[in-house]
Amino acid sequence: MKKRNIYFTFQFILIFTLLSFLSSCEIDQYKPNAQKPTLISAAISDITQTSAISGGNIVSDGGASITTRGVCWFTSDNPTISNFKTSDGIGAGIFTSNINDLFPGKLYHVRAYAINSEGIGYGPDIAFTTISSTSLFIGDTYQGGIIFYLSGTYPNQYGLVCAQTDQGTSVPWYSQSYIYYGTTSTAIGSGQTNTSSLVSILGNGYYAAKFCDDLVLNGFNDWFLPSRDELGLMYTNLKNNGFGNFTNSSYWSSSEYDYLNAYTQYFSSGRQSCNNKFHSYSIRAVRIFGVLQGTLPGARLPTRDGNYTYRQPLPTMHDRGFALN
Repeated sequence: MKKRNIYFTFQFILIFTLLSFLSSCEIDQYKPNAQKPTLISAAISDITQTSAISGGNIVSDGGASITTRGVCWFTSDNPTISNFKTSDGIGAGIFTSNINDLFPGKLYHVRAYAINSEGIGYGPDIAFTTISSTSLFIGDTYQGGIIFYLSGTYPNQYGLVCAQTDQGTSVPWYSQSYIYYGTTSTAIGSGQTNTSSLVSILGNGYYAAKFCDDLVLNGFNDWFLPSRDELGLMYTNLKNNGFGNFTNSSYWSSSEYDYLNAYTQYFSSGRQSCNNKFHSYSIRAVRIFGVLQGTLPGARLPTRDGNYTYRQPLPTMHDRGFALN
């Protein structure tokens, strides 16, 4: 009798364990997996010259908590959080985002985003254009190019524009002989003089300064190869803000370092350095509009309140601790 009871007890435990296992498998089988959030981008409102309001509505958190939400924007379609973005709280539902530091009269694309443990969900792309200004601003298309340096007050503003595309992607600084030509100025406003000196000395040939000096574009024929600091402002004020269609490569300046090397700017990281004049890199021509008042100690840029601020000159290669390449 005792053995019989033990046998039935063992059977009961075995059956119970088996049923529990099967039940657990069935629950796991039908348990939904978490997914990326689903959301809608809010319409753009309150558009000014430099700001706008958007936001989004997270209609599904995907089965996992929303840890970050906001909007992202850029000058090309389908922006991501690697471009400009806001951070506007956590959780599902409706949220509002303030978009600031925009440029007047420019087309922007905006998408709402939300992040959970499964990744990033994006809302639809929405495009809008900021209100234009009677004054000129960095990034405006003007007199044959894109403004990257600006000073003065409207309507007597003056500055520098660069061409909207590269004039070459594999052009040497010069490839005939190693000579010190003396075009050593790196300051803003010195690119034109550097270029004129080089062309006067070197004459005809296949080299960066000559490419820019020969350029006739959008009705203008006074283009030149930018100085080191002019090239630096093209990176800081245009490339960093999504303007100019620059590639992530090195660009020549007209500023000579010594008989062997000239200054370059790497447009992927912003790094400035010196490179052998025989090497081939990209070039982008620039021109002056208005009357450039000499070489300033730094770039004089308009702020959003209509005042001006000076951006200090870019450090030299030695200030940055760079070595010659």
